[in-house]
Amino acid sequence: MASNLADVPLMSRERENSSELIDSDELAARWRVPASWVRNRTRARTPKEERIPCIRLGRYVRFEWGSHRLSEWLAKKRHE
Repeated sequence: MASNLADVPLMSRERENSSELIDSDELAARWRVPASWVRNRTRARTPKEERIPCIRLGRYVRFEWGSHRLSEWLAKKRHE
């Protein structure tokens, strides 16, 4: 019995303005920086105020593209 996963919503679509979850490679491509630079700024050894806001899903790190937290972090870095 095979199930069709295309019929199963991966996330609730209640909010039209919901953020898109992307990985470090995608964030790096959008910001035009090396992926290693992004990954280094999510690690515990990076000072908390320097860390890029992210979501940890086990060993996976994802970023909320379009989120207020990520936009605010980037704006703060632009003004340093």
